[in-house]
Amino acid sequence: MENQTVTIEKVLNLAAQLGAIGKDANQIQIQEVIAGHSLIEIAAVNTHGENIIGSSERAVAAWFNEKYPPSVTELNWFETKHGDKTDMSKLIAGDKRELYTTWKSSNNSTKFERVQKYGSELARDNLLAQIAALPEDEREAAYLDNNLSPVEQPKEEAPSTGGTPSRNRDLYERNVIELGRLYRALNSAENDPVIKAHAKKKELEAVLLHVTNGLKALGAPLEDSDLKTFMESLAKR
Repeated sequence: MENQTVTIEKVLNLAAQLGAIGKDANQIQIQEVIAGHSLIEIAAVNTHGENIIGSSERAVAAWFNEKYPPSVTELNWFETKHGDKTDMSKLIAGDKRELYTTWKSSNNSTKFERVQKYGSELARDNLLAQIAALPEDEREAAYLDNNLSPVEQPKEEAPSTGGTPSRNRDLYERNVIELGRLYRALNSAENDPVIKAHAKKKELEAVLLHVTNGLKALGAPLEDSDLKTFMESLAKR
């Protein structure tokens, strides 16, 4: 471990930034704030900074999520148990020691369990995106293994024209919405490092190419904000 110089100015500045984004900030928002800060500095907010313990512990969780990217097929750092001998527990042991030393708390284990809970919450969207990229016949097992539920799909409503519902139009809308969700997940900045580090990197990139071509064939926009608006307009029909 490199020696880190932690000053009260750095800690108070980070505390102010974490307080500004609030306790409901997501992984990406927290990563932007803690970028360039060491684990010691982030943990020191809890000990020496202002009274924003919840935000500080979520920031620690975001740091761990960035260093140890969440996976739907492997044991995650936030799933490890105190005293177990798993490879992941051994991998994070050094960072945990640094964290505990900085906290200087009599209940370090309890604090770390809270951090793990925050880590699981912050990783949820990432994990859902990974599951969505799996072959369809593998998704149900992945949801169960990771204690997750699929994102609720928009309900299709029959046109209120009084005529016979158009099955072709419903099928078109459903394809745009489902492919759009998968495209946005695979193309998101949060999932980019996950895909690059994934054992199935080439397969995921191939899926993204096919999904992109599918959306083009359907005449859907590919710019994220435009695609989101287009999907929402179809879901409301």
